[in-house]
Amino acid sequence: MSDSLQNKPRIFGCKTNDPIKFLVCGQLISPSGFLHHRRSFDENVLIMVTEGTLYITANNAPFSLVPGQYIFLKAGEEHYGHRPSDGRLSYLWAHFRSDCGFETVNNDSSEYTYLLPEALALSDSGRTAQLFHQLMDMSLEEKLYTQNMSDYAMSLLLMELTQEYFRDRDSSDKLPLAVVSAREWIKNHYYLPFDVRSLAEAVGYSADYLSSLFKQSTGISIVRYTNRLRIKTAKTLLSNYDITIKEAAFSCGFSDEKYFMKVFKQLEGITPSQYKNSFGRKNIN
Repeated sequence: MSDSLQNKPRIFGCKTNDPIKFLVCGQLISPSGFLHHRRSFDENVLIMVTEGTLYITANNAPFSLVPGQYIFLKAGEEHYGHRPSDGRLSYLWAHFRSDCGFETVNNDSSEYTYLLPEALALSDSGRTAQLFHQLMDMSLEEKLYTQNMSDYAMSLLLMELTQEYFRDRDSSDKLPLAVVSAREWIKNHYYLPFDVRSLAEAVGYSADYLSSLFKQSTGISIVRYTNRLRIKTAKTLLSNYDITIKEAAFSCGFSDEKYFMKVFKQLEGITPSQYKNSFGRKNIN
């Protein structure tokens, strides 16, 4: 888990057979110096950061959230910004409630329909962001989608976050130092073209040894891990900014536009253009 999640997050559980009640969602974009208002709501709030750093205190615990991290703000608890953002900040947000409510839990009981950490660094799959954008699309197309569909979309988003929690918990066993070093290096340099040999040299291991150990420890190759991270970034760029496919490709480390399109289609099942047309929306505060 990222160092920016400085506090040990609480776990919230909800027992219900009914869909979550969706209320409203949107996207905040601030060019600089955003400071979250001090307030408390009767409904729950979900925030997922897509750019910059959000400094927010919830229930007297400060959090610093970077892209790919979310925070769950429990109904009835005060939250506020404890420091202005440094430069540009963007995040997706949604308000929702459940008649059963969310309670703090001390174990991973299967009796809960939803189990949500107070804050979590999301995986590289990009599914959570995609579901969040689908929810936003539904909320904007009032004539096409019913309240029930939005409720189920909100429920699906929270179910995906529950699965993210289980994946994060189940992968908590320590990976070999070589693999940890390689993943951290990739996360810091994915936007630059590089090959396995240059990565191995950077972290101090042979290319063959690192490739074999990485695949054995994570279940995927270094190339596939890197491509997943790059495509996740490309999806964020395509859905939030008016850029071309070529610009998206080069911005996340692909030096070949056609190869980028091929990898995107393999991982997402649609082309970058189809994704941009489906999920690209005008930014709304």
